[in-house]
Amino acid sequence: MTDEPRAGADGFDVVLTVAESAYRDGAHRSAVAAAREAGATAVLVSVYDVHAGPTSSYRPVEDGDDHVAARPTVAATWGGAVAAARPLLTSAAVVVQDASIAVPVDAYARLLAALGREARVALAVVRTGDDLVASAGAVLPRATAPVASLLRGHPAEDAAALAGVAVFAGDEPCFATRTADLALPVRTVDTRTAVARLTRDTADAVRGDCVVVPLGRVYRTAVLRERRYDTDAADALTTWRDRVDDSAAVALGRLGFAVGVPAADQVGAPVALREPLVRAERGPERLALRDRGERLRWSIRIAAHPGPRGDDWGDTFFARDLAEALRTLGQEVVVDHRESHVRPFSEHLDDVALTLRGLDDIPVHPAATNVLWVISHPDLLTPAELARYDIRFAAGPVWASRTAETTGLPIAPLLQATDPARFHPGDADPTPTGLDTVFVGKTRNVFRPVVRDAVDAGADLAVWGEGWEGLLPDGVHRGVFVPNHELPALYRSARVVLNDHWDDMARDGFLSNRLFDAAASGALVVTDPVPGVDELFHGAVRTYDSVATLRELIRSGESATAAERAARGTRIGAEHSFRRRAEVLLDVVRRHRGAVDGPG
Repeated sequence: MTDEPRAGADGFDVVLTVAESAYRDGAHRSAVAAAREAGATAVLVSVYDVHAGPTSSYRPVEDGDDHVAARPTVAATWGGAVAAARPLLTSAAVVVQDASIAVPVDAYARLLAALGREARVALAVVRTGDDLVASAGAVLPRATAPVASLLRGHPAEDAAALAGVAVFAGDEPCFATRTADLALPVRTVDTRTAVARLTRDTADAVRGDCVVVPLGRVYRTAVLRERRYDTDAADALTTWRDRVDDSAAVALGRLGFAVGVPAADQVGAPVALREPLVRAERGPERLALRDRGERLRWSIRIAAHPGPRGDDWGDTFFARDLAEALRTLGQEVVVDHRESHVRPFSEHLDDVALTLRGLDDIPVHPAATNVLWVISHPDLLTPAELARYDIRFAAGPVWASRTAETTGLPIAPLLQATDPARFHPGDADPTPTGLDTVFVGKTRNVFRPVVRDAVDAGADLAVWGEGWEGLLPDGVHRGVFVPNHELPALYRSARVVLNDHWDDMARDGFLSNRLFDAAASGALVVTDPVPGVDELFHGAVRTYDSVATLRELIRSGESATAAERAARGTRIGAEHSFRRRAEVLLDVVRRHRGAVDGPG
């Protein structure tokens, strides 16, 4: 660390480069708005195309209300676009960003804060739309060869562990440095080489480092235009003919990996025709840990979309809580969303592939121990899908028993769970709305029976969720979404929490995750009948089979004292925690792997 003032203390400018075609489509506008909201003193928009010819035929580039055009004409290269903006910089620090990379507003300050006495260039970790790493910085596999993206194709969790690690250079146009340090870009139509030279030259000039800065959801939204066969790029790379870079080994060693053999390029080509790939392999220490059974790498695979689209999926919350529970047991865990179930560049590192089966039939992992945990929609599964897995669990004991008997495949019951660190019986949070009967959930394109029955029963009802507009009496629908961290207080504050199940889940004993969360929070829950539910929750969950029964349960409410409710919620949280489920998974997986590998 450093005792120097933070680089952004005297303000920062943003050089926003944008490809000419994207500029005409207005692709720069959202990036300009984010930079200005983040507090940028000035945003300099510099437009470029990637070719060696003249750009005089393009329409002129003009200033905007919230940005300045770095040059009135289109630059012939990305480096030329940066060079045009460089003399116009007036702030202490600068963020260089291409408009094809979306940066959250709060990420600018964190990127600038990473600059220090040794860290002279801060490189944002950039993801692709499937939430895999596009680049966590660049390394130099061989002198005079193009740089290679570190951790390309890895889950984002791997890059998160590299915060502050020094690497050779950057290869994505999204980085920060002190304005006085920014070097002069080289000329080449190979944008990745231009970025690498600029970041490395900037650090070299002040004998500093390029450091990795994970910023969360920094996404590449368009392909970076480049041409590898370019003599200018070859000339740019010759400056490193005597350089030796061991940053890949250091960075991967931090993750317990070793450097694999990078892909070879065509001999004699002036510039590599194929971008080199640095492959992570298992290091000796990691192999020893795996063989002793102390640590495994798990891929938890879910049907939810990556990024913001999947943030409100139940699978997403479930996977995060389970991942954290496995980590507390010494395991390494990554979460793969719908678009990253197949990871050609990094899936060879996984020991266990755990599929949380909901809507999607997910391809099994070609080399890992494949574990299936059916948590919803059991009617979608076929015997052929079940047969692909090494180990099978189901959150519905009735379904597990019946399906195991009909298919001859072992399926163990494993109920859903809760996180007692979040869902626990704290003090009831008084609310100005005086909540009585609460339901949280989407309509699922139907008038859900428990909500319809509660309306018919005359309950003092409050509903949160999507799709309820126009279905409920005035004043009942309170909002479309409750953030997950606010749910425990909502459950605790309600006199009664309502719950229901899909027909197939109720039939086969698949208990809703909401039952575990609400009951662990100390709530009284009323739900539709499900086999085994009455005995499982020590009186916290009660079932109804008619509107009259529901009306009476809501009227009578809770008979337990506050102290009894708290003790009951604490007990439920302990018995049905994600850690308890993780212990079961880990024990079964270790025994299976021991049986497959044999003694020793």
